[in-house]
Amino acid sequence: MRSAVSALLRPRRWRMVPVAVVLLVASVLSAGGFGVSWALAANDSDVELAVTRDRVSRVGKQAVINFNSIDHRRVKQDMRRAIDGTTGPLREVLEGSREQRVEQVTKAKSVTEAEILASALTELNTRQGKARMIASYKITKTEDGGKPTTSRWRVRAELTRTDGQWKLNRMTPSAG
Repeated sequence: MRSAVSALLRPRRWRMVPVAVVLLVASVLSAGGFGVSWALAANDSDVELAVTRDRVSRVGKQAVINFNSIDHRRVKQDMRRAIDGTTGPLREVLEGSREQRVEQVTKAKSVTEAEILASALTELNTRQGKARMIASYKITKTEDGGKPTTSRWRVRAELTRTDGQWKLNRMTPSAG
């Protein structure tokens, strides 16, 4: 009886071998294909550009926030942070008006906080180290513990790569 059962099962086992081989070959080919795709993507200049674009966008947003946020309790730190995130004409304006701004903020006991609502890079030239962005943000200002006021702004900003770091170079109000 045992030999009759064995005889029936043996052909079934052998029928599964080609199926197993086909699955094994398909798995190896899929793994190879995904490996090649991964290697190509890892060395793709488009990926590098996307990473740079995201980094410049993040730096630009933070620079706009730093430029527009100042707290009378840490006014000198906030001014230093704003100046450190800028270069060129914008930095010159901040450095030239630093003492006046510190005095105004301290005297009014004001707290000004900026929040980015939306932003986008409109241009990125990594060879020249130049980028342009647009941003919409709101500023909430409170003076001497009074009621906060809010204003909304839209700006066009330019960033420049200086000593390997992207910094805000120009910022102008934008209509619409």
